[in-house]
Amino acid sequence: MKRVYKGKGKRCSSGFTLVELMVSMTIMAIVLLIISNGFRLGMDAWDRGESETGLTQRYRVLTGLLSQQLKSAYPYRIDTEDEKFAVFKGEEDSVLFVTSIADPPFGGFKWIRYSLKDGTLFYKEGILPDKEFEDKITGSEEIVDTDVGEMKIAYYSKDDEDWKDSWDYGENLPGAVKVQISFFEPFLISIPMGAAEEEDEDQT
Repeated sequence: MKRVYKGKGKRCSSGFTLVELMVSMTIMAIVLLIISNGFRLGMDAWDRGESETGLTQRYRVLTGLLSQQLKSAYPYRIDTEDEKFAVFKGEEDSVLFVTSIADPPFGGFKWIRYSLKDGTLFYKEGILPDKEFEDKITGSEEIVDTDVGEMKIAYYSKDDEDWKDSWDYGENLPGAVKVQISFFEPFLISIPMGAAEEEDEDQT
């Protein structure tokens, strides 16, 4: 330690000792580390917030679209050589139905099919009546979203009073459809046409 003496019996310090300097540098390094970690955590939280906001917006668009179309599902019947059935067929990752909301230039009814393949949601539609309807269900499809992840659909049977993992062509539509997309909470879609059809049969 370097000391400077002024006068007899008096001394004053002209600088820091080595220990004091090391302690100061250590404290400064710790403070800088805390600041940098806080800044990094803030940026990570910002990025996560932006990602979650974008995912939530996409989820709202998908749920709104599915809800609007499934609520308008209509028990459109098709005659085959063996039977006459209502067009509604569903699996856990796909659903086919007829909606009464058609494009203004065409009017009438429109069939719609959603299907999930490897995390990508596909969409296909066609105008009814169409004799080649069943042949057109598969084939080229439009991409709705490439990052849906998972989608699970369940169908409520009023006859069995239970949820089913699939729904085949038959006389009636399901009373409701429950859809879960990725990690979001499942949302419920009631089908008024299914209920109205059963009421008409009861009255008859």
